[in-house]
Amino acid sequence: MTSASLSRLGEAAAFLQRGEAARALAIAEAEAKSRPRDAEALHLLALALSASGEIDRAVPAFESAAALHPRRDIILVNLGNALKRAGRVAAAIGAYERAVAAAPASADAWAALGSARAQGGDNMAAADAFAQALKSAPSNAAALNGLGNLAVARGRQAEAADFFTRAIAAAPQAFHAYVNRGAALRRLGRSVEALADLDRALAIAPGNAETLFQRASTLRVLARFDEAAAGYRAALAAAPMREDIHRDFAAMMFETDRAAEAFTLIDAIIARTAAPALLVTRGELSMLFGDADAAGEAARSALALAPQDPKALGLLAKWARQRGSLAEALSAAQASAAAAPDDFELLHLCCEIELLAGRANDAARRLERPAPPRHLQKHIALKATAMRAAGDPDYRRYYDYDRLTAQVDIAAPPGFASVEDFNAALLGAIAPLHRTRQRPVDQTLFGGTQSPGRLWNEKHPVIQLFAETMLAEARGFVARLPCEADHPFLARKSGELECAGAWSVMLSSGGGHVDHVHPAGWISACYYVSSPPEIFAGDRAGYLRLGATGVPGFTLPAERYFPPRAGSVVFFPSYIWHGVEPFEAAAPRVTAPFDLAPVSA
Repeated sequence: MTSASLSRLGEAAAFLQRGEAARALAIAEAEAKSRPRDAEALHLLALALSASGEIDRAVPAFESAAALHPRRDIILVNLGNALKRAGRVAAAIGAYERAVAAAPASADAWAALGSARAQGGDNMAAADAFAQALKSAPSNAAALNGLGNLAVARGRQAEAADFFTRAIAAAPQAFHAYVNRGAALRRLGRSVEALADLDRALAIAPGNAETLFQRASTLRVLARFDEAAAGYRAALAAAPMREDIHRDFAAMMFETDRAAEAFTLIDAIIARTAAPALLVTRGELSMLFGDADAAGEAARSALALAPQDPKALGLLAKWARQRGSLAEALSAAQASAAAAPDDFELLHLCCEIELLAGRANDAARRLERPAPPRHLQKHIALKATAMRAAGDPDYRRYYDYDRLTAQVDIAAPPGFASVEDFNAALLGAIAPLHRTRQRPVDQTLFGGTQSPGRLWNEKHPVIQLFAETMLAEARGFVARLPCEADHPFLARKSGELECAGAWSVMLSSGGGHVDHVHPAGWISACYYVSSPPEIFAGDRAGYLRLGATGVPGFTLPAERYFPPRAGSVVFFPSYIWHGVEPFEAAAPRVTAPFDLAPVSA
């Protein structure tokens, strides 16, 4: 290659680095045309085509470059990167697998393969790939960061923070590791440290949307709501189409009595770019805020742009169900499930509406397929409900309250003369965590507030003692469970448990919980910190009810009730529908629920 050609390729590469893909592509196409067997020219052409969004033309250019290049693995990694950016994760995994076959000692190729496998949902295979990367390069930052993300997915925030710390030590300018560690530290209740990490990330990469988002979320946990609102606005200025940021901003506005401002950002962006996904997000938030008319309008607007959009059809189904148009709801729900057969949220919505329409057998048949872990608890709950509605007595296999539930009165933990003294101290530790005046918009309680984050991550000694006490009681409950290898709950029986979620709830007079399940758990539990005496004078007011249904509009009677006896904890499978009867009382009803799961490898 001549020096002039090298100079032109260097110029094109510089354009790519500055984000000027069109200028890079013009040069790369000319160079590749004049030297069709030059690996570097073909490689640059592939990169420029990918950056220009022309993935179908980029792929053969990558393949041609790989066939000619002495480091075939490097080209194949870049091919995988291009495919992953284009949303073709399975094809990206294939490219990365070819890269590691070509260069088995390439840590970068193994790390890229791990990242793609994780994105594709195969976390075990991802962990294997990251481990291979670390065999070749023990300080590979991408692999360490990837293992941290896998730990986050398992709820192991402390382990994740350690991986991110190692990634930062290996690559101090890798701002993603600071962002990830900041998010993990926030979940561990170390929000001040989290904020410092996120500020470091912004110093390295100013204006990054994910960093701004995580920083705003951390400020929200710290109850610095005005700063958090400004942070969400900055994040959305950088990434206006990010639905998750819109959701969190709207939720915070609602919870801090500023509901009138909740939709200002999303409405402004929809006015400029009426994207179906944003319209669906707007509609779902409207449903949560109790504005069904706005939800219906958003669904119709989204479907006008994309008539077969599964999420928009699902929103239309929810809206039609709420207004009592069952035939329209059923038609939209079935169309949404057919359009996205692997979307279990839409499948479950369809089953709910089939139950409402008296088609319990149809719903039961849909639910015969296995569900992934994220959706398993709701899947079992709906399956049992459909069986019960269809008159199938085998639903008792799942809802066997005598075998699968228990209420346990705890003994006074060490250092306390009585359970009453312990509960008073626990209430004193919990109360300051309730900083908002409204319920979380996406939760099941009404007439009360919920603590943010994971309660068991709080460093307060009484909360830590509470966590230890509950874990010991849970192990005792599990030890008393029968063994049954083919039962969806009992088959996972294990004495090694980890927290999958923990929070506190303060319900005021008139408050309660709608019926729901806990998707992240295996065992769910509710500890009663304080119960007003008026509860016990009534007829199950304020009691925990099990076995009704959380399907809106579909009524089945509850089958088991537990009194909210202070100092006791109720255990039950996470898939059992449960709610709280409304009550009237002068003092709040205070609980500290939690979810547990078997320790994963």
